Amino acid sequence: MKKPLFEKLAIVGVGLLGGSIGLKARGDNLVEHVIGIGRREESLQKAQDAGAIDEFTLDLKSGVKDADLVILATPVCHIVSILPDVMGSAKPGALVTDVGSTKVSIVNAAETVATGNGALFVGSHPMAGSEKSGVEFSRPDLFEGTTCFLTPTPRTSLQAFASISQWWRALGCRLAVARPERHDALVALISHLPHLVAVALVRAVESFKEDQNLIKGIIGNGFRDTTRIAEASAEMWQDICADNSAEIRKAAAAFMESLSSLLSAHDGDLSQLEAAFLAACEYRKSLDER
Repeated sequence: MKKPLFEKLAIVGVGLLGGSIGLKARGDNLVEHVIGIGRREESLQKAQDAGAIDEFTLDLKSGVKDADLVILATPVCHIVSILPDVMGSAKPGALVTDVGSTKVSIVNAAETVATGNGALFVGSHPMAGSEKSGVEFSRPDLFEGTTCFLTPTPRTSLQAFASISQWWRALGCRLAVARPERHDALVALISHLPHLVAVALVRAVESFKEDQNLIKGIIGNGFRDTTRIAEASAEMWQDICADNSAEIRKAAAAFMESLSSLLSAHDGDLSQLEAAFLAACEYRKSLDER
């Protein structure tokens, strides 16, 4: 049996992502012991019953104090709010990382509250998930073949960066490295904006007040696939959109300009519309090429 990467792992927020991390870590012997930390005993008991954690506590400070690795897997704004307690309570040499979908505010907060106790922070964002939420939907292969961003800064410990890189590779991720600002601009374009587009499309259809049973009966895979992500956690996405508002607005402006040009082509020269469709088709195909 291979040697664990860490003795004790603390997961703050044992939902879909936190639960999947726990299942993979325990199943592959990546750690010796996993403690789950949260706000509701019922949810944590469910995580323990599912095999994602070995024990749990509602006390954040006591939960992280003996951990070798702490992973923050709660909504973005909550991560920022608990970082002072986490970094202040973690033991010397402990590694702290997160799964937040935005990075500037989290990394800034972590570096602002970094204390002299020797706990080290590295920002992470595994591009994994589902429109479902909750530990009951967690699975050990959730991260397999996905991309995980790491967002070091000049203040990041190289040793901590290497250890966190090894961790995410062990979970099955390929790595992308970017400064926090670059990360937030990229994910606004390829993750945050698509979510808003999906929500807007669902609300546009709803606004026509058509019979819901009729809509259920006639929608096809195009609508289902495009809008599936609109079912994701409202709390999580509210935080993401608020925290990355400036970058999302830049991405949205480009989208609106693109949509406007398609509508203009539809009203005029249809050859331009065809050219736009062909260009989009070729670019989309290229994204699947290896």
